[in-house]
Amino acid sequence: MTSTDRTDQSAPDVLPVLEEIYAKVKRIHRELRPADRIVADLEVDSLATLEILLALEERFGVSLVDNPRAARVETVADLVALLDDLRHPAP
Repeated sequence: MTSTDRTDQSAPDVLPVLEEIYAKVKRIHRELRPADRIVADLEVDSLATLEILLALEERFGVSLVDNPRAARVETVADLVALLDDLRHPAP
C-alpha cells in the first residue's frame, strides 16, 4: 500500500481534522490536498508545525513530536500516512 493509497483511505476522518487545526493555527481556512507541501505550499513554519503536531497528538492520542518519522514529513499525504500508521499499527 502506498502513501497515496493510505491517504485516500484515511482522508475522510483525518483531513477535516487537519484542516480544522491548520485553520486555527494559521487563521485561514483552506482545503488541504494530499499533494500540498507543508512548508512550501501551506507556508507552515517551525512554530506552526509544532502547534499542529501537538494538536494532532491530542486529537488522535499518538506521539508525533518525538517520532523521528515526523521530521521526514513533507506533504499532507505524508502526514496522513504517518498518522494512519500510528493509529493503526501493522500486526
